[in-house]
Amino acid sequence: MPTEYTITDVTEDAERGLWHVLYKAPSGDVRAHVFPKNTLAWRAAEYGIDPADIDTLLDVVLHEPFTPHPDDPVNGGEDPAAAAGLTSAAPFARGRVQAGDRVPTTLYTAESTEKAREAHLLRIEHAKANRARVVAPKGKKDPLDRIRGVVLDPAGIAELAARVEGHRRRLRGDDTPEQPSVTTYDPTAAERTRTMRGDRTGRESP
Repeated sequence: MPTEYTITDVTEDAERGLWHVLYKAPSGDVRAHVFPKNTLAWRAAEYGIDPADIDTLLDVVLHEPFTPHPDDPVNGGEDPAAAAGLTSAAPFARGRVQAGDRVPTTLYTAESTEKAREAHLLRIEHAKANRARVVAPKGKKDPLDRIRGVVLDPAGIAELAARVEGHRRRLRGDDTPEQPSVTTYDPTAAERTRTMRGDRTGRESP
């Protein structure tokens, strides 16, 4: 069963451009997840998530610390994307991996934004089902509303997406001139998030 962490507060470090999300474990221990304020914009750009879907972006960012990564020598064997057969050609040689070998799909090994998103969201859901869930307090004002009030700029996100795609091409050694960036947002992300939350609510009800 995953450990449930309840969010207790959200504070802003305006000077350094950071969000501080505090959450409490069942043991009473309080932890802090600190991340740059532009992280939501970057995740929207990297994975083609609708920038208006702040709930999905927050869900991704808050659970990333609990996801297994295929390069991690400790928990890489748990990678659900690899287990599901989501692999890509390695863009370059590293260690025992040769360029072209099949490796688990990640942001920069993926052939496309859609493939990267599929693998990343699978890791997020695996973390929530098996490791940890970060939830809002019941019957109280949601501290995350402070972050939800931020409006992301689609034009700025398109620029970030072009930078991500350019880096992905460079890793592959693709010298093709860059085409204008078109970010394909996932229109089902919000609905999947609502459905999963509804399922969890049903399971948790007495």
